Amino acid sequence: MALNFKISAQNSFGLTGYWGMPDDFTIPFYSYESNNSNYFSHKDWGISLSYGAEFSGSVNSNLYLIALAKRLGNHSLSGRFTPGYQKEFHFSTGEVIIIDTTSQSLEANYIYKELFGLGYSYNFNPQFNAGFTIRFFSQDFNQEVIKPVFGDTLLFRETINEKVNFWKADIGIDFILNDHLQFRAASINLLNFGVEAQTDEFKGFELKQDKGALISGSYTPLDQFNLNLVYESSNSFQIGASGFAGNLNYSITAFHDKFQDPFIAGIVPAFGYKTDFFEVLLSGVKYFSNRKTSASLSQFAKEGIHNLINNRYSFDKIILSFNLNISTVPEQKAKFIDVEIVKDIYPTFYDTYLENTIAYGLVINLTDEPVNIKPSVKIKGMHTENIQSPAVIIAPGDTAKIPYYIIVPEDFNIEKAILSYADFYILTDADEPDDHQQKAILVNGRNAWDGKVSNLKYFIKKDFDFSMSYSKEILSSNKEILDTLPSLLSTFYKAKLLFDNFIRQLVYTSDPRATEEYVQFPNQTLELKGGDCDDLSVAYSSLLESVGIQTALVDYKSGEKIRHVNVLFNTKLSPNQAKLITENDNKYFLRENAEGFDEVWIPVETTSLTNFLEAWNLGAEKFNREAINRLGIGTGKVEIIDIY
Repeated sequence: MALNFKISAQNSFGLTGYWGMPDDFTIPFYSYESNNSNYFSHKDWGISLSYGAEFSGSVNSNLYLIALAKRLGNHSLSGRFTPGYQKEFHFSTGEVIIIDTTSQSLEANYIYKELFGLGYSYNFNPQFNAGFTIRFFSQDFNQEVIKPVFGDTLLFRETINEKVNFWKADIGIDFILNDHLQFRAASINLLNFGVEAQTDEFKGFELKQDKGALISGSYTPLDQFNLNLVYESSNSFQIGASGFAGNLNYSITAFHDKFQDPFIAGIVPAFGYKTDFFEVLLSGVKYFSNRKTSASLSQFAKEGIHNLINNRYSFDKIILSFNLNISTVPEQKAKFIDVEIVKDIYPTFYDTYLENTIAYGLVINLTDEPVNIKPSVKIKGMHTENIQSPAVIIAPGDTAKIPYYIIVPEDFNIEKAILSYADFYILTDADEPDDHQQKAILVNGRNAWDGKVSNLKYFIKKDFDFSMSYSKEILSSNKEILDTLPSLLSTFYKAKLLFDNFIRQLVYTSDPRATEEYVQFPNQTLELKGGDCDDLSVAYSSLLESVGIQTALVDYKSGEKIRHVNVLFNTKLSPNQAKLITENDNKYFLRENAEGFDEVWIPVETTSLTNFLEAWNLGAEKFNREAINRLGIGTGKVEIIDIY
């Protein structure tokens, strides 16, 4: 029997050897034989081709493979066209026909081809990916037979043929435990579907399609050295070692095939050169047994072949592979390690977030050069565009804690708290983000308050249109009284008139939602005809500020969760003019203005809903007791917070 064949491929044996950890080299990824998961490490496009020769007495060379791969986010797609993946067997059938006294042997020819393959994989996370490959095979059978004519008196030679095609599909998974240990599992001939031979002479000659599985492990004890093992359920295995030095890669793989002798049937050495843009790999197969084996047609029918690229009839070969990585996706220069939310969102505090961080992103520089990180964030339901935060420069290979700030749109208005999502981004030189993380974030309703008295000023300022309209209406109705007063007392009596008219409609109500930190806007307080100390203080302060009267909130920190708040306002009187409103110097408090002059400020207890003078008396008593006599201002137990 004479054997004349090219190459096809099947199962876990690949012409490039097994390279262990997947990021060392890209070319072996195009080998569906050892990469059933179809995992690819390149970022965008990959193009590969393999050209080689085998030594079967004469040297036969061929283009074996042209492959294309594309990565879309976590998805990898690949396809390969294999014009040289075929193997041909030529037999003498053992039958002879005599033509013109000349005996001629009848022949049989069997051609096996793999024409093309497709693959898909999905990267679930940095440790796990899974995928499948599907390949199309063609089997072309031809045999000469003797046909009798006119009984058995006349014989002639006839060629019968049949084409038998089938598809083969397998799945695979990769699990990367850590930087040192990786595992892979895959099926062998999981699905085989297509036609079977119908001609009796060709039955049994189809490519063997026994189902099985393989498992492999890859161990990297040193940064530049890797050990790997592949075991198939047929009791075949491969064991190899690979490593690299700079851009140079090397590998040696020994294999045992159940259907070949000796026990270690041969080796697959490989040597390659790799850059960020291209790879070149020179590999080969060296068998340890006599490759000049012949077999009869009956023996071949009995044994068949299980693997077209590696069987007892295969010859030594050498393969040159070339891969080009084409990236239209910018190189990732920075990556999130984590994002920590440090502040919930209170929509009424609109501009406080310009100076107060809502989150910190822990970011690593993946390059050997400094990178300028431009952070941005967008909260679902609040922003239509990303909100930029100040840029941060990270040193090569270093990590940095990057602050994120937001702007709350003034027209953003929700009644109840919602659990939303914040999308955090980091950009370097590209228009597209280098990395992105999404985190859940609490967005409170418009009346939510964080319990800090300093933030009550936002409730005071937000409803100014209502407060201004309400205050001007009261003052206009009392214009005759105000016109008869000295101008020095205008501020004092405006504040008195506003309070007396304001409290006529209200009652003090302890907020049942106090533990939820709920604050009313001035229009809500008047509409509901009541409120607690923070609601009443917000409303009165807003009325005064709307007509140009300077106010401050007094925060009495009793140590309890719910603290007391009342209002101070500036009468604009000097200390010498204080006697125009009171002879009791315990009823006012002196504060220095921007020009360095003292002015008279009056404390008002807004929960005293009787009249202005009573509220003034109660406010003064509390202020003197807590802030002055008990040294509250000095110890920090009493704090004065200016609205502007």
